[in-house]
Amino acid sequence: RIADEAKRGTMVAVGCETEPVSNNDEFLAFAKKVLEAVEADGPDAAEQLDEERKALSGKLGENIVVAGAARFEAVNGALIEGYAHPPANKLGVLVQVRGGSGDIARKIAMHIAASSPQWVGREDVPEEVVKSEREIFSNSDEVLSKPEQAREKIVEGMLNKRFFADRVLTEQPWIHDTGKTVGQALSEEKAEVLEFERFALTG
Repeated sequence: RIADEAKRGTMVAVGCETEPVSNNDEFLAFAKKVLEAVEADGPDAAEQLDEERKALSGKLGENIVVAGAARFEAVNGALIEGYAHPPANKLGVLVQVRGGSGDIARKIAMHIAASSPQWVGREDVPEEVVKSEREIFSNSDEVLSKPEQAREKIVEGMLNKRFFADRVLTEQPWIHDTGKTVGQALSEEKAEVLEFERFALTG
């Protein structure tokens, strides 16, 4: 739910086990109640509905879980945009973008849904994660079979192409035009992504 002229966004992921229950009126009413609680009081508000969740699980005979809750408040003139992947809405994204047009924010949300980044920029990746990835590449047969003086450069190339370009939003190929990265698309729009959340329900 995007409210207050795109200045606030709320998203919750509420899961069950079968499609019939996912379309059940009581299940949908509970999911809406979770969304409204999180919108009013923040992500922790979902826990206040735990007794109701357990009772509904018992009544419908299925495990019902609140798999995620997020609420974004826009800062410094930024906009909040969201995207839920139709038709089942098992995949949802909330994103806060500053600058650019409303259209770029929606496109970014769709990109995040499709490409599942973990971080906005390279600087957001924890140093220990980069170190661990570098060690994995350094110790791979692919690298160890190369001359020693060339290995460091090869590892850096692998980190850029296989790690950063895979998991960092601004370095991923832009799904709307794969000839550029998300970072380039944002730069053209004079826009930046401040934060995002992506929830995916499996099954």
